[in-house]
Amino acid sequence: MFGHDDPAAPLRRSVLTSLAERFGATAGDAWVDDVLIAVSELVQNVSQHTGGGGELSLSATADGVLIEVADTAVTPPRLRHPDPRHAGGRGLLLIDAMALDWGTRHHDDGKTVWALMPAPVLAGALPA
Repeated sequence: MFGHDDPAAPLRRSVLTSLAERFGATAGDAWVDDVLIAVSELVQNVSQHTGGGGELSLSATADGVLIEVADTAVTPPRLRHPDPRHAGGRGLLLIDAMALDWGTRHHDDGKTVWALMPAPVLAGALPA
């Protein structure tokens, strides 16, 4: 769980610790860096575009690492073409470029935005 104004850095550290303990991953692994970027972007989207906090969950799948961020807002995120004069607005473009797939699931109390990130260390390690 994270609050509306909570920074993403502590969540990234927790994710890195989990990946290191479970899979021997390190911050220098390119796929780990991609997972951490996706975590940051999805968490920051909740902070910037909703009125509340959210819940981050990660799971290992046969295809990679599934990142899910649930919040109570009903408006789905959308890919935007960012204004080159502004620093923001590129998060979902990054996720779209790095993820195997991503999307939104709606539920009674909000939505979950998810991204399936490639993780070579998991290839063949888990049952399909």
